[in-house]
Amino acid sequence: MMLESLDIDYEILEASDRVGGRLYTYKFSEQQHDYFDVGAMRFPDTPMMKRTFHLFSKLQREAGLVQIPYIFKNDNATLLYNSVLMKRANASEKPTEWRVADIPSIFAQHGWSALVQNVVNPFVEQLAQDFERRGEEGWKLMMKYDQYSTRAYMSGNRSDTQPRDQLDRLNLMPYPTPVVDWLETFDKSTAWYDRALSETVLESLAFAFPQPEVKWWCIDGGAQTIAEKMASLLPVKRRPILNSRVNAIKVRDFKSQDWARAKVEVSFVDSASKPRSYGHVISTVPLPCLRTMDLSGAWLTPSHNTALRALRYGPAVKIGVKFKTSWWTDANLMAKYQQQQYQFGHIVGGQSYTDRMVRTVVYPSYGECGTGAKSTVLMVSYCWTEDANRWGALFKGCSKEETQDIILRDLVAVHGFYPDEGYKFLASQWLDSYTWSWGTEPESMGAYGFFGPGQFSYAYKHMTQPAALGRLHFAGEALSTRHAWVVGALDASWRAVYEILCSTYPDKIKQFKRMWGSDEDWTDATISRNVSYSLIAQGLNDMKGQV
Repeated sequence: MMLESLDIDYEILEASDRVGGRLYTYKFSEQQHDYFDVGAMRFPDTPMMKRTFHLFSKLQREAGLVQIPYIFKNDNATLLYNSVLMKRANASEKPTEWRVADIPSIFAQHGWSALVQNVVNPFVEQLAQDFERRGEEGWKLMMKYDQYSTRAYMSGNRSDTQPRDQLDRLNLMPYPTPVVDWLETFDKSTAWYDRALSETVLESLAFAFPQPEVKWWCIDGGAQTIAEKMASLLPVKRRPILNSRVNAIKVRDFKSQDWARAKVEVSFVDSASKPRSYGHVISTVPLPCLRTMDLSGAWLTPSHNTALRALRYGPAVKIGVKFKTSWWTDANLMAKYQQQQYQFGHIVGGQSYTDRMVRTVVYPSYGECGTGAKSTVLMVSYCWTEDANRWGALFKGCSKEETQDIILRDLVAVHGFYPDEGYKFLASQWLDSYTWSWGTEPESMGAYGFFGPGQFSYAYKHMTQPAALGRLHFAGEALSTRHAWVVGALDASWRAVYEILCSTYPDKIKQFKRMWGSDEDWTDATISRNVSYSLIAQGLNDMKGQV
């Protein structure tokens, strides 16, 4: 859409048979709200996400996109840890209530969320100020500690902390290992804290941006509708060419001292498809998938190669089940099957959390806010990191009956149902299911960028520099600072288009900024420097004056 608005010729090559990529909505039928979002599913309206909502406004005006309020939290949802079940509205944050052992009293008295906030809030607050002031002090502060995993930062005896930074307001760090384990269990997912501290900070900023009220939204018809509406606004001849799997990218028509004539050629898995040549190529291919292509002729630098191999992605799993009824919203059914001590009531929207296999149960918001038919589809499991890996293995090695048994047992426990009666009831309600593991899908090889320690401050910056003589540009959500979010993909695309304008269409830069704004993460000087570096790093110092 950015290129279309600038009247720049382009083609979109899509490997799969649909548009959207990780904007993926699985539909059990064509009936209203008979679906769940396998990929992106919810959008907080914060300054961090403004490019997403700019897109939504355009799609609402021109393509009829419909937003629905997303219910992020419901007081009747539950928490189940160490076989202790509590209603979310009055769930304790103290470890003793959850049978968590070996937590010193000085930590226990604060509760888990206060201890997590003690770690992340000093960074989150300064990053939020960066958005307001278009500064970079918060980012610089976070990069000082990017070499740490969350676990190492929390529990390490560090000598690099400056008192003036006020990074430990409770004066409790380092945290003992049992404390870190407790926080990870209640705050995130298994082994999350082994990834970069920066990832935990940025995740907190996305979900809890420091503003008085954050409104959440989802898309009627599912998030895949976003991509479909975008494609519908393009001229027919410019819409994505489906089933076009690329297997090689290389530079062609380059002669010394004649950078302007160079082209980038892409070849296809289908030998019947002839290679195509372009002045520039933007790759939004997930990095693990990009690495499977033959890039030997794309003139990647050694730093590109290292980053492409090393930058980490996170696994994620979602399981959706279609039931006969939306039993979780039925107060009478919940009262009938919930044990006496667990009469928590019906649940509309929000999420329940547990340390059992399903980890997170997500209740649909669509159909619950005066927006049409109720949905009988429940996302019975949403998992990340090691929790997702376990499910991914089960999907490959277990029958649907075995998977169903695990899910039913966990749903019974999470909702406090009578074991036998509740199990039989849910089994009788079960109509169909759909499982998806992003980490084992060949067209994703991971759900989203989820970097390890030090990767933001080093490897990431190299992948934001073009290759192939400044003509191969890398985008996608992983090459932004907003991993796993649509806004990350949009921001990275903005940068890639700007790189092309800097080198080939400088007269269109003002128009581009007028239509698509600027970006908090990138200055004109930084992008121009990156484009120049893509030539210099490949031994073409005499070419830099052409950029």
